[in-house]
Order: sequence, then structure tokens, then C-alpha cells
Amino acid sequence: EYPGGLSGREVQVLCLAAKGLTTRQIADRLYISPKTADHHIQHVYNKIGVSSRAAAALWAMQNSVVN
Repeated sequence: EYPGGLSGREVQVLCLAAKGLTTRQIADRLYISPKTADHHIQHVYNKIGVSSRAAAALWAMQNSVVN
């Protein structure tokens, strides 16, 4: 069970985004297309109620998703 109702894959994407990786870098790291990575990012934003990577990174730190 992950905070915010996130799936395991969404947590992976959020962690990478919070570390400053671009959508392309996230896609390459997870062996998915950039479009799929972007879809995951948008789902994360919707689930946790944010609209930017900075806000998502802050949420991730506050909810112990990343250190």
C-alpha cells in the first residue's frame, strides 16, 4: 500500500521525477515510452492533487516516498 493511492509504478515514476529526471530519462530508466511515462506522471499529479514536478517532489518527501 502506497501513500495517496499510488501504484507501484507511479511511485517509481514519482521517485525518479523527484530526483530531477526528465520524462525521457524516466522512460529510458523504466524501459517504457516517453508518452507512457508522461501518462504516469499525470496520474500521479491527479492522485496527489498537485500540478508541478516541484510540488510532486515536495509531496513525495513529506509522505516518505523519497528521502
